[in-house]
Amino acid sequence: MRLNRLFAVVAPIVLLLPLAAHADWPKGEREKYMAQCTQAATPQIGAAAAKAHCACGADAIKSYPASDIQSLMDNQASDALKQQALTQISKCKANNPPKK
Repeated sequence: MRLNRLFAVVAPIVLLLPLAAHADWPKGEREKYMAQCTQAATPQIGAAAAKAHCACGADAIKSYPASDIQSLMDNQASDALKQQALTQISKCKANNPPKK
């Protein structure tokens, strides 16, 4: 009986561990990403589409561990992590036609 109580207390904590490992963006880094991304994308697709595309990209990688996001933002990520992030972000294709 004592083992059942222990399991009932420990099981929810163990199940929540993966959620803690995948935190949101480190403080200030999402804003930095949005500024860099929209600045780069605006000439090609326009300001509104760039903002939407960049927000989608930020949401696509927010489930990454904070340390991975930080290494991506500091340009110190491994090539595999960069490629994985680019693959996730590329799913956010801008629906608007390119700005003329």
